[in-house]
Amino acid sequence: MFILFVNAEPINFSLYKLDSNNPSNKPALLVISGIQGDEPGGFNATSILIKHYKVYDGSVWVVPNLNQYSILRNNRGIYGDMNRKFAKLDKSDPEYQIIQDIKKIILDENVIRILHLHDGSGFYRESYVNNLLNQNRWGNCSVIDQGTLFEYNDLNDNISQVVEYINGNLLDNLHRYRVKNTNTADGDTEQEKSLTYFATINKKMAFANEASKSLPLNQRVYYHLLSIEGMMKNMNIKFERDFDLDIKNIDKLINHENTNIVINNIIEIPLHNIKPVINYFPTQKGNMNFYSNTPIVWLFEDGKNYRIKHGNKNLAYLKPFYTEFDYSLKNVSIIIDDNEVEIPIGTIVSLKDSFEIPPLPYRINVIGYYKDGIESESGIKIKKENLIDKFSIDKDNKKYRIEFYKQTKGKEDKFAGMIILDFKD
Repeated sequence: MFILFVNAEPINFSLYKLDSNNPSNKPALLVISGIQGDEPGGFNATSILIKHYKVYDGSVWVVPNLNQYSILRNNRGIYGDMNRKFAKLDKSDPEYQIIQDIKKIILDENVIRILHLHDGSGFYRESYVNNLLNQNRWGNCSVIDQGTLFEYNDLNDNISQVVEYINGNLLDNLHRYRVKNTNTADGDTEQEKSLTYFATINKKMAFANEASKSLPLNQRVYYHLLSIEGMMKNMNIKFERDFDLDIKNIDKLINHENTNIVINNIIEIPLHNIKPVINYFPTQKGNMNFYSNTPIVWLFEDGKNYRIKHGNKNLAYLKPFYTEFDYSLKNVSIIIDDNEVEIPIGTIVSLKDSFEIPPLPYRINVIGYYKDGIESESGIKIKKENLIDKFSIDKDNKKYRIEFYKQTKGKEDKFAGMIILDFKD
């Protein structure tokens, strides 16, 4: 579970391990993205990797959000370029602990290769073609800091095989990948501070994949996923994915219809097609924690509101209605389309026509239903046509909130949870 951070401080990253049960599942490939918060190709690719790939012989470790705070702010680096902090770093640097933590993972004995995902400008070419295609561009290339690490581990040979795999699946010949060797040890003082060079001088095979910022997001994600697959194949890591790797499917996965966020275990919000602003959202001061089924979804306090982001893409602002929370209500009986079912608090319920909530010792507030003189909407059969569109939480006006409040005589009601109704055609 992730904790909501309300102050402007670095947020530690997440680590996922896609490990098979096969005893040959080590050594591991470590895939890292999000070191620069304005490069969404990488962290959208690793989000798909975590959710939609299965490793059945081998081991893949994934850090999708190394610089989470800068991702939220859509900024290359709130506290400076994090990818220039792997040589010397003062302990007073706000990101000092994050750097130590990721170094520890890089140096883990089970990790033998690192693949670092970036979005770079233009398209790399070995010599000048034009302003977009030249030797100073970083887009659509695979990067190594030197040609050889050990006499039996040639970095150039390994990355060339990955490049060959990517180039066998190009969307356009303009996108053709090349190997870019920065020869960092020959005096590249900036690259000497990078994550991959830190790994290299510590005898780890480290590579970077750059997808061009000239490409739309779905194409960047496509090439990052190809680079990951090419590296897994090169390491004989066996995997499968639950989708065909094409642009249409990547679009669907980036904006997946089942993406959600769960808050304090009593609220679940479906995020697909959510309205940009949700008013009067029950909020408990100082104690809003959350988790999501998508690794790069985040909830954080932003001024007077709370914001939900998918990577660095804004999804919704929650305008708070501050109240105390009560956790005594676990399940609720609801008559859904004339069938009574038991529903856990904090879930999403699909229905076609109508619902009714039998009387409860809780006040029931159906957001979007109004009738004079009604304090609690229990014992009332309500249809979609009885609900006011502007109170839905989605742009299609199909999803509505039911809020439950515990009543105690002489005290203010406490919010006891929410159920989302999702009307299906």
